[in-house]
Amino acid sequence: MSSIITNTSSMVALQTLRSINNSLDETNNRVSTGLKVSSAADNAAYWSIATTTKSDNGALGAVKDALGLGAASVDTANTGLDTVRESLQKVKEKLVTAAAPEADKSKLQTEIKSLLDGIKNTADSSVISGNNWLSVATAGETKDVVVSFSRSGSSISLDTISVDIDNYALYEAGTNTGIMDKSRSATNYSTSLSVVATAFDDATDEVEFNVKVGGNTTTVSITQATVEAALGTGTTALTNAGDFKAVMDQAFKDAGIIDLEVTADNTAGTISLDSSESFEVSALTVVTDASTADLGAADFGLAAAATVTTGTAQVAVKDIDISSATTADVKNYLKVVDAALLDLTDASTKAGALTARIGSQEDFVSALMDANDRAIGTLVDANMEEESTRLKALQTQQQLAVQSLSIANSSSQNILSLFRG
Repeated sequence: MSSIITNTSSMVALQTLRSINNSLDETNNRVSTGLKVSSAADNAAYWSIATTTKSDNGALGAVKDALGLGAASVDTANTGLDTVRESLQKVKEKLVTAAAPEADKSKLQTEIKSLLDGIKNTADSSVISGNNWLSVATAGETKDVVVSFSRSGSSISLDTISVDIDNYALYEAGTNTGIMDKSRSATNYSTSLSVVATAFDDATDEVEFNVKVGGNTTTVSITQATVEAALGTGTTALTNAGDFKAVMDQAFKDAGIIDLEVTADNTAGTISLDSSESFEVSALTVVTDASTADLGAADFGLAAAATVTTGTAQVAVKDIDISSATTADVKNYLKVVDAALLDLTDASTKAGALTARIGSQEDFVSALMDANDRAIGTLVDANMEEESTRLKALQTQQQLAVQSLSIANSSSQNILSLFRG
């Protein structure tokens, strides 16, 4: 039955065209945006997961920035440590030069002070973003470097690396416990011996005593030959402290002892034995004495029992001054500087390990962000091959639906032919 009131065919054709147009609009939207889920209306579950993951990726991006800043801080500190280590090595070399008897200690001290001032400037200038790891106000400071962001259900957490600045500080103003300003053992051990005039008036005269330095015991022998080698051929009498110093120097040289320094005070009639190592000197033993006046321990200022030296002294690297230092003092300063160099090496090692850890974490965060991006893409990205094929099909269907609607609409006009005469 045909009706001019109700065109069922047109209704069906129109409904089909409307459905095709809706699908075409949806496909066009996916093609233009590249997304199959662009709003919660498209797929509420997928949109929610993707949105949360995008948010977490933003937080991970901030973590990556924080890691970059942490790496820059470590790099700044490490650069300062390298510069300081080179300067401190030069200080050590100057001290080795100063250990020579003929060295001009005053000029060397000028160079050492310049190097130490440069080290302080380097420490004070090793600043990035207001942070200085090498020159701090007090001990016990820590710096936190954000290294990760994680989510467990609805709970989130930030993980950090806590950096102990004491491992890197060269100067700590509040407590003076930095590598450069902390006090280190610089003990100078010394024994004073009161001497009296004595003579080795026979070629067979010989005395000996033991010297223990740093755990090694050496027998020291003094003969007429020793005296003549020290004072000159034909001279066998020791008349003052200067003579005793010369003879002792010669005897120590012959025995291979290099860790004892002898100084003389003619006014006081004493000689002093100095060392950067703890030492002890035994009582003198007369091996041979052909003279009527027996040589004795008192002639050399030695007691009957062994003389054991002790002493305590502390010095910071920044306070080293060799202007009037003895050889033993210089050796002590060398020990102090060498200990500081070891501390610097340890600090650089820790900085290197921290740099490697931060770098590894940066790589992980980057990989995690990429993984999240892939997960988001899987949920919301449109398959462009599929959408392209679907678009072509829908465009064809649209053309056919329009043609079908046109045919359905024209069927009503065909009724007119029934009323023509």
